[in-house]
Amino acid sequence: MALDKKQLVKILLKVLLVVAWICLISGALFGLLYARQKAVEVKLSRIEVVIKNEAEFGFVDRDMIVRHIQSDGDENKIKGRPLNLVPTDSIERVIINNKWIKQAEVYTDMNGELHIRAIQREPIMRVINYRNESYYIDLDGLKMPVSTKFTADVPVANGYIAEGYEMSDTPTTHALKGLIKIATYVDKEPFWNAQIDQIFVNADNEILLIPRVGDHKIIFGTIESMEEKFEKLMLFYREALSRTGWSKYSIIDLRFKGQVVTKKKIQ
Repeated sequence: MALDKKQLVKILLKVLLVVAWICLISGALFGLLYARQKAVEVKLSRIEVVIKNEAEFGFVDRDMIVRHIQSDGDENKIKGRPLNLVPTDSIERVIINNKWIKQAEVYTDMNGELHIRAIQREPIMRVINYRNESYYIDLDGLKMPVSTKFTADVPVANGYIAEGYEMSDTPTTHALKGLIKIATYVDKEPFWNAQIDQIFVNADNEILLIPRVGDHKIIFGTIESMEEKFEKLMLFYREALSRTGWSKYSIIDLRFKGQVVTKKKIQ
């Protein structure tokens, strides 16, 4: 039985499709084999380290990253290895285990370069508990250790705070979670980020804010109605302090709904 033209075209298209897939798979296999061979031939000649937000935070630098690969920091001992013997996966895992690093990516290329991309964690608050143990809270609300290399310019929370750093980086107490909510809010608002210097917890578990500008203390109370309290404080700053000056009041109390209670300085 003779095939008509349409059937013949369909058969030819199917044949071409099969041939195309065969060529594609063969090309991929050839490329893979070629890459493996090149990885044996090409030697590691350069290590590129890029640390995001390095200018803003100095917890991690290039030397620290290199010491994760070579303990004595001598990168010349690493150079000259065939690329297939550079354990990029294990290097990446080691770097990610650094408590100051949030993310990392490690890979090589056929130019003989080892590329390391790292993102530092961003602190939003430093906590000093009543035992004088210190740690940071990062942008994700997790604990991170302090560093001897760098001190972040973030609000300090201190006073009657019980929770320490411990082994877990996840906050557990209601009190610390409340402080994190305030620190997160302050970090996102440019004015408060510049103004709030200290967050103090008193013996009654009430929160006091210490500003950078002005001699007053801000009695914040609990974190209940947090945004409303900051809005009241901003309104008071704009309408009252802009007229009377920043040195007239010693206490600004935000604990009472719908009002701001103040105490003037004794002249």
